[in-house]
Amino acid sequence: MSGSATPARKKRRLLVPREEIAWFPEIDASLCNGCGDCDEFCKPGVFALGQPEGVKRARMTVSNPYNCVVQCTRCEPVCPSGAISLPLMKDFDQFVEYVD
Repeated sequence: MSGSATPARKKRRLLVPREEIAWFPEIDASLCNGCGDCDEFCKPGVFALGQPEGVKRARMTVSNPYNCVVQCTRCEPVCPSGAISLPLMKDFDQFVEYVD
């Protein structure tokens, strides 16, 4: 250990109600393989397995979009098929402030 203190993480506070912020992932159904990695990873419970279409395997859906933490991007790299996309973070800076 170097003896230096870890800087305190600042907390985020939303400046408007969460329901007014369109920050949530989208899933490209043509890329999704229905593996469920995103559902297992996402603690707020944004994802769920959808209904199978005919003989095709069920794909993941964004079942609870407003459970998504604004400006969280952790699910995107978890998807092995690259099916998850998120909006540009800079477009949502005006909805968040950082506090001690």
